[in-house]
Amino acid sequence: MKQDAQQFKPEAIAKGPADDNEVKDYWGSGRSWLNWGLATAFVVVVFAMNSGYAITNVSVSRDLGLTLTQVGLVGSIYTWVFALAQFGSGSMLDRLGARWCLPGAAAALAAGAFLFANAQNVQMLMAAQLLMALGGSFGFIGAGFAGGQWFSPLRYGFMFALVQFAASSGAVFGQNALSGLMAAGTGWPALITIIAAMAAAVCLAMLLLLRDPPGSAGTRAGWNGVYDFADGILTSASTVAALRASWINALIGGASFGALFAVGVVWGPRLLTAAGFEPQAAHFTTSLSWLGLATGAPAVAWLAERSGQLVRGLRIAVVVQMALIAGIILFADSSLLTAQILFFAFGFAAGGSMLPYAIAAKLVPGRLIGTSAAVVNAVQFIVGGLLMALPGRVLSGGSDAGMPADPGFAAYQTALIALPLALGGAAFLGLFLKEPGSAAAEQQSRREVAGLLER
Repeated sequence: MKQDAQQFKPEAIAKGPADDNEVKDYWGSGRSWLNWGLATAFVVVVFAMNSGYAITNVSVSRDLGLTLTQVGLVGSIYTWVFALAQFGSGSMLDRLGARWCLPGAAAALAAGAFLFANAQNVQMLMAAQLLMALGGSFGFIGAGFAGGQWFSPLRYGFMFALVQFAASSGAVFGQNALSGLMAAGTGWPALITIIAAMAAAVCLAMLLLLRDPPGSAGTRAGWNGVYDFADGILTSASTVAALRASWINALIGGASFGALFAVGVVWGPRLLTAAGFEPQAAHFTTSLSWLGLATGAPAVAWLAERSGQLVRGLRIAVVVQMALIAGIILFADSSLLTAQILFFAFGFAAGGSMLPYAIAAKLVPGRLIGTSAAVVNAVQFIVGGLLMALPGRVLSGGSDAGMPADPGFAAYQTALIALPLALGGAAFLGLFLKEPGSAAAEQQSRREVAGLLER
């Protein structure tokens, strides 16, 4: 830890994704887009797998005779393994590069999906979820890592936002396509097998075509044995985690994305159905929040990077998002058009949840951008899970008896107050986050680095 801390200098922190300011001739070239596109295709497959599970889990539990406890266990394995694996996957990208990590991750996802499609019992499902979570943990941060390597540091946040655009668009399209196939009579094993084949195809394409930028291997520690590799991963994660700004930034992003996650996956359709809308209209209206995110992520990132005010952009986006979720809670029952406008605008403002990745990259040396992205992604996933569960606990009165059979619109309004409160907390935390590269941020980083050197 001490040896790594000695290299962790304040002047390196301000440089962002690249370790120097030299313009690389491959930035933005055709091969840059090829490598970024391959990594992003993997993210789309990961999101397709998540959509596929959401659509098929009822059929899976029915066909395999799973109890409610087993259903919850199978789902929780993916959630927690995925979140915890983020820290290791980010550090592995930093040490080995995308070329060696992403094909293996795609192979793990494909193997897990094939095992899931052929599962005969809960044990096989659990093993499949473990493999898919380990592989999927490299997806989003791997594409962001590739963007940070193959494009200018000034475009790092925007490239991450484009990954979110592709992932959200692919998820919406994939969910509708899979729903159509299932409605046409396609069984869940066939649907999951299709996704497994997609993952295998992406794995093969990456083996043949994916490369790291010229000269990047010289900046990585690489493989020097199991002990050194494990120690390096722990050192990288602890170095990033030691920065207070890293956690403040990640928690703000977690509240922003977590609020969208809670509304877009679970509570949006329930709230709108309780407001009196038909289920089909409620699901379509909720999906507009994801379309809003798909367009808002690149737009917000472009504006923030163009102005050079990433933290200010994040603060504004969080405050606007808080106001819009309050509007959804108060006025979603006014009319369908009003609800659709509010849900789309809410998703658009949630595009600010991509800015923490760019901010995190500017807080650390270039050799730790994968780890910094992993911290942000893991916290977003964990906070999203908590915000998704909290309204249910409120509706059930804090007991384990489950929600009422038919909560009314007013009950959902009360339960969802947790979301604007979380965003309000994020807005408050934003007051303590300094713009990376500013004099105040550099002074703070010097104090924290000095503490690392002492330890």
